Amino acid sequence: MNKILPAYDVHPISVKMLRKGHPWIIKDKFTDKFHPRDRFIVAKDRRRPFALLIHDPRHKDVKARLWADKGDFAAMIKNFRTELSQRIQKSVLKRKQKEIIKDRENFYLIFGEADQLPGVHVQYLAGEILIQFYSYFWDSYTDYFIDQLLKTINKVMDVEVFKGNVWIQHRADGSSKQQKAKSLDPNISFRNVEVKEFGVKYKVELGKAYDCGLYTDMAAIRSSLSKDFESAKSVLNLYSYTGAFSLYALKHNTKNVVSVDLSEKYLEQLEHNISLNEELEAKNHKSMAMSTLDSLKQLAQEKKKFDLVISDPPSSSSDGNKRTNALQNYEKELPQMAKLLSENGKLLIFLNTRRVTRNKFEAKITDIIQKHNLPLKVGKKLGLADDCPFLKGFPEGSYLKGLVLVHD
Repeated sequence: MNKILPAYDVHPISVKMLRKGHPWIIKDKFTDKFHPRDRFIVAKDRRRPFALLIHDPRHKDVKARLWADKGDFAAMIKNFRTELSQRIQKSVLKRKQKEIIKDRENFYLIFGEADQLPGVHVQYLAGEILIQFYSYFWDSYTDYFIDQLLKTINKVMDVEVFKGNVWIQHRADGSSKQQKAKSLDPNISFRNVEVKEFGVKYKVELGKAYDCGLYTDMAAIRSSLSKDFESAKSVLNLYSYTGAFSLYALKHNTKNVVSVDLSEKYLEQLEHNISLNEELEAKNHKSMAMSTLDSLKQLAQEKKKFDLVISDPPSSSSDGNKRTNALQNYEKELPQMAKLLSENGKLLIFLNTRRVTRNKFEAKITDIIQKHNLPLKVGKKLGLADDCPFLKGFPEGSYLKGLVLVHD
């Protein structure tokens, strides 16, 4: 191979995973040999090149990501910017063709590896553009990426967005550093944006915190559950955050909606979101600022029953005294949730982490049901959809997993 086409052997397991569709090369003894100055790497299997990778020596875990598994790799490197532009156009055009975006002002324009743009997500938020980089590789192409993205959005989506509408958030180091999104306009440190999703208004805060106040990847799931909300007279929203599920319930004229969150700040934003929607009946909603387990026990003592109980916990959380993870919490919380279900009630439970597979999640929930002899069984399965596609063979990309539990 010539000097402009760096080629390296990769771990046999990595070869196997790449051929099955997994787009990541995780740090190992083979990646230690990758030269840190190489932006692109050709992966070899028994001396034969079989994949072109974008290289990220600074990332703690993911050292390279798949760019192409066939073609003229040397030409692809030479024409990388052109190919990048084409992939951006293809990704944005797919969203334009999806009917669901007509009912939403929040959706993903680019969803990383599933859109062949590894390590970058782009959200459209009522005219604001939030770009999240999960790979340091893009540091060398940020300006070009933004220019091509804006040109494509304005042309394909038939809107007017400018660099002052662009926000950049670096997430390559994971959530531990909690970096806020930053505006490309140096005179702007934060911006409040009103976003409409399925007829409901929400306040989104850009530049104030790590999360903006609304999880766009949940939007398609909310839509898929519309019939369940239509028939529900009472809804309990655990780990409610800023209340997207609660407002969705109120939009469906649910007469009794209870939101639980340990954070009073999030509950205040939830109440503000309700106030943005004059047609919603605020009197039908109640907030409980306490831990999920304490709220479940209190509601059981009050002999409350709910047609829908929703649990969408953070992957890990702390109450100030100890840190727990969501899967562990279900061991104690699921039996308590079951006590609050009405005769034909349903539990909507979620797990939001790439570290636990769907099979492991389902196995754990089934084990809890059997262990506590709960009158429940797994019904519909929920996951990323529509503007959040996923790759077969890439479970990390399908980080959001949900189950509908019904009476057995």
